Order: sequence, then structure tokens, then C-alpha cells
Amino acid sequence: MLSDSKYYLIFLIFIYMSTPTNGNDIEDNPLIKNQLNNFHTIKKNKDMNIEWELEGHMMIKYDNNVTVINKPYLNVYRIESIINIKSDTAIDPSGRMEEIYLKNNVFINKEYLTDNAPMKMYTSYAIFYISKNLVETDRDVTIITSDSTTTGSGLSANMDTGMIMLLSNVKRTIKDSDGYRIIEGNQMIYDSNNKKWVVKDSAAHDLRKVIKKKVTTTFNIK
Repeated sequence: MLSDSKYYLIFLIFIYMSTPTNGNDIEDNPLIKNQLNNFHTIKKNKDMNIEWELEGHMMIKYDNNVTVINKPYLNVYRIESIINIKSDTAIDPSGRMEEIYLKNNVFINKEYLTDNAPMKMYTSYAIFYISKNLVETDRDVTIITSDSTTTGSGLSANMDTGMIMLLSNVKRTIKDSDGYRIIEGNQMIYDSNNKKWVVKDSAAHDLRKVIKKKVTTTFNIK
């Protein structure tokens, strides 16, 4: 887990990026270790296959390795799929690309190499755990598949297993030959590999609270 001081620095960085500064503020802001513009970087595994590929408009690394990325575009490569992730801003708290915190206009697209039925997800804030290929948020989410649009509050999505959990207030609109059908539930689980949905009677409030604490602490969202 991140220390309180590092969470505080992350909050200061967001404030710093969104407000003008002047010469008197320099000593109060974290020191920049290095900065890259219009960057592109890749990570390869031991077999020299590309695991992920990241590019963006700007990457700033601070003296404690907290890294801020403007307009990140991340591709994660798996044997059967490619995951594309975009947002306005991202923070890498450790500077090691273990987890990144995505802010504003978060878009996640999973494309299977064996068919042409991508799954698209939209939200405002999310945490992406790169080594686990896991996406979490407590915010409102929209998931679009080839035959439906589903909305809900809170998400835990394991992109490797294909198990997508919408945690509460879920509404799925399905398009078929007869028109549109609507299914509502307190929680829904989508097996994206097998294209199957399961409706749950109870919402996953406890998991959503855990995720909310992570997101709120990091972004200081009230």
C-alpha cells in the first residue's frame, strides 16, 4: 500500500497540473526528476514478446518516482486478446508500471483475436493493476457489447479471466430480432469469454466500498 505522504503528493500533483503557478510556488511543488514529450515505451517478457506498449503526450517523473502521464494510451497484449486503455491523465505511484490511476474520460476496449466482437467500457476514474490485468472503479460504468449496453455503479473486471462484475444499480438493454429488452439487477456478472450474463439479487457493496476508498484517497474525490 502507498504511504499517506505519497497519497498527499499525488493529490498535490493533480492540483499543480490544473492550476497556474508562479516563481514563488516552486519550492512548494515536488521536484521533477525527468520529463518526456510525445513518448513511446514498451515492455517485453523473457521470451522477448511485447507485454504492453505505452505512449502519451507527456510523462513527468518526480523525485520520489511518482509519475504523471498526460493523454496515456496503453496496449496490453495477451495470447487471445488486446486491451486498449485511454484516459486524459494517469498516475503511476511507484514509477514501475505496477498499477496506474486513470482520471477523466477513461476508455477500455478489449478485442479478441478470434472474433470481431469487442467489449468497450467507459467511466470517469479507474485503477488498472497491470500485473493482474484488473480494472476497478466505484464510479458509474457503461459496458457496450455487440448486442447490449449495460450501465451500473462500481466495477471489478479481470481482463484475463474475462469475468466482469458490475457491483450495483445495474441495467442492461439488449437488442435482438424482436427489438429491445431491459434487465435490471442489484449486481451483474459478465463472462466476456463465453458471452454470458448472470444477475445477482444483492449488490456488492463491501467490494465497492473498498474500491471507493482507494480511488477517493488517491484522487481526493469527495
